[in-house]
Amino acid sequence: MSTRDFDTRPIDLRRLWKQFVKRFWIILAVTAIGAIAGFACYVIYSNIKSGNTTYRIRNDYYITFNHEEFPNGVDYYNAYTWDGILRDDPIVDEALKNAADVSKEQILESVTGEILGDYRILTVVVTGTDKELVQKISDAYKVALPHFASIIDMIKSIDLWTDAAIEEYDAYTREGNAAFLGGLIGLFVSLFVVLLYGIFDDHIYTERDWRIRYPEIPYLGKRDTDEYNANRSHLLQYDGNYIELSADQFRFDLNEFDRMRAADGVILKLRPGKDLTDEMDKVVYTLSKQDVKIVGVME
Repeated sequence: MSTRDFDTRPIDLRRLWKQFVKRFWIILAVTAIGAIAGFACYVIYSNIKSGNTTYRIRNDYYITFNHEEFPNGVDYYNAYTWDGILRDDPIVDEALKNAADVSKEQILESVTGEILGDYRILTVVVTGTDKELVQKISDAYKVALPHFASIIDMIKSIDLWTDAAIEEYDAYTREGNAAFLGGLIGLFVSLFVVLLYGIFDDHIYTERDWRIRYPEIPYLGKRDTDEYNANRSHLLQYDGNYIELSADQFRFDLNEFDRMRAADGVILKLRPGKDLTDEMDKVVYTLSKQDVKIVGVME
């Protein structure tokens, strides 16, 4: 019974599958816990980060370019450049003239620009927690953008296309993404732990485990199967007196040892995935020292 042979056994896919099925509930539980934790952390973070109610105004502006004199002018004015231009001095300074009690820093923090499809449609987004301030900045840009067009040769005009109303805005709406990410992390962590545990798992799962550990004790098969009946009839006496014993039933009882010695032999009952090799070693070694004949093992 070589411990070294058992510890260096080759990969057994059947054994791995049984280990996985046995601990599949752990994977489900950790994945669910990860999803719940990800959702809860995001909700807590969003509540702390968002603080007060956030307001937003999204206005669209129609840009008329001077294609006659500057046919390539549209190449310069794209989504990236507009986002910066909207916070540059020419527009911001003009907006400040039309927004009382508003600072430059407040404008820079509140304004962003987008071009979602048509390069002629510029979307100006003003966001903030002060409803009155958001409205002031949005109104100021209605004046500042047409003024900007008047001083830029490549643009003929910038006209207000849609005048949107102010709305409450929740910037933190990714609870589903957070839950998915938390669940995914939980899944990978649990798979790693289960696989790592499987490497050091000392339970006996399959016939191969048994043959490697106890090559001198024949594996008879599962009770009441053709394999078991064939092996028993070939290896054992048809009407023999055999005692069946599992590791959890084993006791250091002198009367029991006498009864086993008087019988034709002992058939060990293996509980795959439950019996540890240390426990089974103890049973096998003790019975051997007590001169008890072990004739086979069955599931």
